[in-house]
Amino acid sequence: MNNSRFPTLLYFLMLALGVLQWAHAYPQLPETMASHFTGNGTPNGWQPKQAFFLMTSIIIAVTAIPTFLAPRKISKRSPDRINLPNKAYWLAPEHREETWGFIRTYMAWFGCGLLFVLLYGISQAINFNLPNIHRFDSQGMWYVIGGFLLFVLVWLIQFLRHFYNVPPSHPSSSPGVLQK
Repeated sequence: MNNSRFPTLLYFLMLALGVLQWAHAYPQLPETMASHFTGNGTPNGWQPKQAFFLMTSIIIAVTAIPTFLAPRKISKRSPDRINLPNKAYWLAPEHREETWGFIRTYMAWFGCGLLFVLLYGISQAINFNLPNIHRFDSQGMWYVIGGFLLFVLVWLIQFLRHFYNVPPSHPSSSPGVLQK
């Protein structure tokens, strides 16, 4: 589970597919696009298509920060500057690489979920602006957001459960002992 290669590959595959969709749709889109929608899919904001794609590119690029940059940056910090349950165990030299591998993997999965939500919303905005579709699937968007919230809940429980559990032979595994 500590191998971040698969979720990293999935992240960049989704990103490549999203960019391919953008490249395919771009010439068919009007110069001014509906870019913001109410909960029922009615547009309530517009912008030039160049600005739409620039803004979406920036937003997508920002997802790389918690996904890939933050875990690497935090792993270089001094252990006394890291808040982690049972950190004496998880940041001990013999467990440190396993710990950061786990965190990198989980953050990569989080990035995949976040990227999926963004790409789905962007594709719906593009679909609304295409003359042959002209529809924003707000119900689908709500399902994607609900699925993402469920994913985040399960992700968070699994993430915390991992760090609260230490082998019984370690002193920090005694009941009531929580180390930061």
